[in-house]
Amino acid sequence: MELTVGFAVYLFIVQFCSYFVKGLAGFGDPLISSPLLSLTKMQNNEITPMNLLMNWPLNLYISFKNRKAFSIKSTIPMIVCILIGMFPGLLCLKYGSSWVLKAALGLLILGCGVEMLTRKESKAGSGNPVVMALVSVASGFTAGLFGINLFFVAYIERTGYVNRNQFRGQMCFIFFIENTVRLISYIIGGFYTANILKLGVVSAVGVAAGMFLGSRVDSKLSEATIRRVIIIVFMCAGLSTFIKALLFKI
Repeated sequence: MELTVGFAVYLFIVQFCSYFVKGLAGFGDPLISSPLLSLTKMQNNEITPMNLLMNWPLNLYISFKNRKAFSIKSTIPMIVCILIGMFPGLLCLKYGSSWVLKAALGLLILGCGVEMLTRKESKAGSGNPVVMALVSVASGFTAGLFGINLFFVAYIERTGYVNRNQFRGQMCFIFFIENTVRLISYIIGGFYTANILKLGVVSAVGVAAGMFLGSRVDSKLSEATIRRVIIIVFMCAGLSTFIKALLFKI
């Protein structure tokens, strides 16, 4: 897509808002950026690789920053399952995907948000390993196709966690491993054109500003408040993904 001044401003605003949320919670940026950027002439096979250029270093930073709050060993089974599901998603991204899949994804994200919003507080626990495996495979598929890896996030949030540092550290470490494999696959698959790299440079300005402000606001909010904000964003993004796919068939 041609980079005009108007589109550069729009891209900055979208990425600023998206990564403000990531600065608050450690995730959620593709739920905002992917639907909004899809309203332009950008295709999914441009949006997902571009955002990955931002997410790879950020997930590495967040997981390293919180490395003492989680166990790397406990993440290995989830990583394996996510990678298993990711490769079919990458194939769908390469050869195109149906708007029906995007609509279904929107409904599932919205449903996860409603479940998280309405249930009572849960104590920290490991959860059901079979359900975790299925959720991780589904997350890998949606990550490969849409750059959205949130079934895993929803399940981790549902089973409970000690604090936000543990949640972010474990989640972003898994994202980092998955991002690394996707980055290599995108490079080999020829997704990175000069235009996408140029859009990535413009995006970086909004990403840096959003992350900085989001992390500052995060330090002043309670965990309960952060959770409510993220669940609302989760639900709104799912709804927007569903409506966009249903109305525009994209």
